[in-house]
Parts: sequence; structure tokens; C-alpha cells
Amino acid sequence: MPRKSISSLVLELLASEHRVLVADWRVHVFYIRVAQKHSFRLPDVSMSRKLIRQLVSSGSMKSVSGVKGVYWVTIPFADAITVPDEAVVYEANPYSVLSYFSAIAYHGLTNVVPTDIYATYYPKSKSTPLGTTPDEWTDIRLPAKRMPIKVKDRAIHWITTKCDWKFGTTIGYLQGHPVYVTDIERTLLDGLRFPGKCGGALEVFKAWRQAADNLNIKNIIEYIENFNQALLRQRVGFILETMGFSDPIFDQWASKSIRGSSARLLAEREFSSQYSERWNLSLNVPESMLAELRGS
Repeated sequence: MPRKSISSLVLELLASEHRVLVADWRVHVFYIRVAQKHSFRLPDVSMSRKLIRQLVSSGSMKSVSGVKGVYWVTIPFADAITVPDEAVVYEANPYSVLSYFSAIAYHGLTNVVPTDIYATYYPKSKSTPLGTTPDEWTDIRLPAKRMPIKVKDRAIHWITTKCDWKFGTTIGYLQGHPVYVTDIERTLLDGLRFPGKCGGALEVFKAWRQAADNLNIKNIIEYIENFNQALLRQRVGFILETMGFSDPIFDQWASKSIRGSSARLLAEREFSSQYSERWNLSLNVPESMLAELRGS
């Protein structure tokens, strides 16, 4: 029986993993896997680029419009698999983390379908791309850190964050496609810090209320200490107590609360005379939003 070609073997590997979306860096990894298994010459990057050109020329793959280095697999098995736009973002930048309004929607904390995509990016991150192992990157360069501006007609908002704040990330699945996503607790904290990236303050407060039954207070406390921001402690302490939660650390947070015009429940809104004495916090939101937190 004639020996199968590299292109056939790589396509078979893609089919075995049900991958209908693949970046150039992943093709390189798959090429190496195939070469090792079938005793082909190990490829360098130029050989993988040549393979991609062959697959595109043969009609087995085609470029994702507007997203450099990412391709649709067009062989028959791929027809039955749906790929969400967020998975395209991850394949383009395997260090990206689905976050803010996209994460709120992922966790089912809103009834609104976000028009845009929100992704957090840690510039110095060296996390192993999903679907690969650390050993596979021992002798090859990690993927490029691409930041496309849109997928189809959906804008992508990139939020760059320092690596000291790289916590609260988990692996999620979008129609079977693995992506990094902020967990519920980190998502809620990010929403409180930047409501404008999460559909607005009302959507954020609704998300906190919606998450109440699944909220891990230990995670919230750990992340608050990692952020190490006094005003965030005040805001979160007030919100959690308003929702009916209690913990001994809340007294510590309240005792260290700071005063001043910046001590507002929402930083983006004007100071209000409505005030929480315990938390030294201006409650600069409508009563309807506080009622949302109380579940009333």
C-alpha cells in the first residue's frame, strides 16, 4: 500500500479531533505529530507554511476572512460542525481569555446576546495553547500573539492586563471548542470595575444577582486580595452584604475603608449623597439597581 502523504495524514488528524478551525501554529504542531508517528522528516516552519499553501490550493482549507493565520477546514466532516466566533478569536491568539460581557454571556448571567467580543490579553503570558502539551513547545517557538479587530461583522475589544492579575481563568467550551474564559467570580469583579465593557451597570448588577446561587465567596475574597485595591474591597463588600452574604473578613474590609469623593459604588458615575456609613461609600446608583442586588 502506498505511503500516505503528509497532507492526507494531517487532514486525518484534524478530522479525528473534529477541528474545523485551525491556525498556522496548530498546523505546525500537527505536522510534527504526524512526522514523528510516521517517520517523516521533522518540519521547520517553512515546511508547514508550504503544507498550508497546498491545503488551501487543494480546497481542503480556506482563510478566515480578516483573521491572519487562521483557516477553515473545508473537507466533508467539517460541514456538520458549527464554530462560534469566539473560538476564532482564541485560535488567532491562544493566550486570549474570553472576558467581560462575553464571559457574562458565556456563564448565562444575562439574557442579552453581546454584539461585540471581549477578550483579555496578558502581554507576557506563555500559557500552553489548548489542545497541545508543554513538551510540544520545547524546541519550537510559541505562537504569535495576534489581535484581530473583528470576526465577520463583530468587533473584538482587547483588554490588556498585567500578568500580576492573571487569575480567575478556567477552560470553557463553546459548542465543543475549548477556550480560556474568566470564571464567574473574576467575571463579576471585572464587570464591577468596568461596567461599560459589560453592557452597563444594570446588566452587571443583574449578573451578580443571577450568580448568587453559584457564587464562590472564597474565590471572591482571594481575587480581591490579589487586586489589592481598597475601593474594590468596599464596593464588593457592600454588594455581597446587600445580596445577603456574610463573612468575618467583611468587617476587616469595612474597618479599612477609605473616605473621599472617589469612594463611590460605581467609579464612572457622579458622587451621590445617598451613602453607606459602614462602607464609607456613595451609593450613586438608582434605587432600582440596589433592589436588583437585593433580589426584590
